[in-house]
Amino acid sequence: MRKKYLGAMVDCSRNAVMSMDGIKRFIDKLHIMDYNMLMLYTEDTYEVNGEPLFGYRRGRYTKSELKEIDAYADGKGIELIPCIQTLAHLNQLFLHGMYYEIRDTDDILLVDCERTYELIENIFSTLKECFKSRYVHIGMDEAANLGCGKYKNLNGEKSQVEIFCKHLNRVCDIAKKYGFTPLMWSDMFFSMSFGGRYYVKDGTVPKDVINAVPQGVELVYWDYYSTDADLYKAMLDKHKSFGKEVWFAGGAWKWGGFSSDNKKSLKNSALALDACAEKGVDKIIVTMWGDGGCECPVDTVLPSLFFVSEYFKGNRDLTSIKKKFGKTFNADWDDFMLFDMELSEDCPKNSPDEENSKALLYNDVFTGRYDSTLLGGGKDEEEFGKLADKFSSAARKNTEFSYMFESYRALCDVLSVKASLGDRTRNAYKRKDYKELESLIEQYKLTEEKTEVFLEAFWKTWITDNKPYGFDVQEIRLGGLIKRTERCRKRIEDFLAGKISVIEELEEETVDFHDGGKDFKRAVTKCYSYVGAVTANRL
Repeated sequence: MRKKYLGAMVDCSRNAVMSMDGIKRFIDKLHIMDYNMLMLYTEDTYEVNGEPLFGYRRGRYTKSELKEIDAYADGKGIELIPCIQTLAHLNQLFLHGMYYEIRDTDDILLVDCERTYELIENIFSTLKECFKSRYVHIGMDEAANLGCGKYKNLNGEKSQVEIFCKHLNRVCDIAKKYGFTPLMWSDMFFSMSFGGRYYVKDGTVPKDVINAVPQGVELVYWDYYSTDADLYKAMLDKHKSFGKEVWFAGGAWKWGGFSSDNKKSLKNSALALDACAEKGVDKIIVTMWGDGGCECPVDTVLPSLFFVSEYFKGNRDLTSIKKKFGKTFNADWDDFMLFDMELSEDCPKNSPDEENSKALLYNDVFTGRYDSTLLGGGKDEEEFGKLADKFSSAARKNTEFSYMFESYRALCDVLSVKASLGDRTRNAYKRKDYKELESLIEQYKLTEEKTEVFLEAFWKTWITDNKPYGFDVQEIRLGGLIKRTERCRKRIEDFLAGKISVIEELEEETVDFHDGGKDFKRAVTKCYSYVGAVTANRL
């Protein structure tokens, strides 16, 4: 009998590697929601035979840990499928000099180099030891610069299709040797067929691309973005034209900074699942990526995971789903939707799903790139103050998850003081309003104090779910924010005391973040990247 799959994929490669207790608790939740599959997305965060620097000091799972997780999941009726990378997305690997010889360019392995296949062989020998599942997800996605670096220097100009398929065949041969059936993301086949595009409604995949896919490979169509039901259907048809088993991967959005986006996840998942049902696709993965450092905990998207499970089983009634969620987790659905950190309806936005907690948290008080996007008039601080109160109330009601709600309350508490602090400072400086600058010094001190409180609350949330590895990044970021705020405060104090005659950064005019003009688009702006938010200088 054909097995249907409803699975979740947790990103364990963007710094947050779930602890043994954390992953077991998460498996318990998946079991309650009737999921029967789990993937831990591990680029280099797992032990590999013969590769001592693979995942070194990144919190990698040991072989004994993988075996323990596999056995625990199996006991709950959940198949643990290894989810790795065998071509691209291996940035951290190339920090180690011993892997330079197999680097093509960026984060991509060097095709045709025997050391590359020695590494992949070592990976598969490890996977066979640790996993009962005979499936393996081999990645193979987003390798746009394949063949453009060292490979080109060694072999000259070659067709990317030829390079890609040659490598894929080698990987599949190794997978078969160890008894695995490979799954892979499908985007490279589409990118090579449609001029770099993935999501295409019209046209057909060329026969030569279809014929180049090895026997036994199953394709995973990933789409977290589309809001067009017909596009999902067209893409599923194109995938079926390969004559392979097709999986669909949607998203429980938790990779947009500190906030989740359950609202978007629910909307897009319903469209995708309807299309999958119509096209006979019954192998579903819900991805939970962690771009930017895994700032958003997995439990923030419990509503999305629960919704997909109910929808997959045929329950389309949102009122019923919310009620059942409450009984299942002894938690309030609407309170969990607070993790989306939506501001009031009257706040202007560039798109309906945007919030800007990460942008405004790291927006520098002297050289802030997001100053022009501020709502102004104290509205930014007011909005985050309201959210802080809501999170505080939710923490009292949802006791099992109170630590998480408290962390978000602390974040909003920072922003209720800091959000437009830099903009207010600049305006007071330009007006030569020394009394206002004097009063803002206390706001700087308060920002420093509240950021310290948030850092501790964030740590508590992190260590509840994850290994300690990776939090160093958060401490570097938030510790840097505290010290930077302190430095700017001291410069204001020096200016007021006459020790310096000018604050250079505050002399520079603010221009619009979007086009550099003077007509500010006062609207919430989504921010995924710390590097993009914190400074215009090279980091």
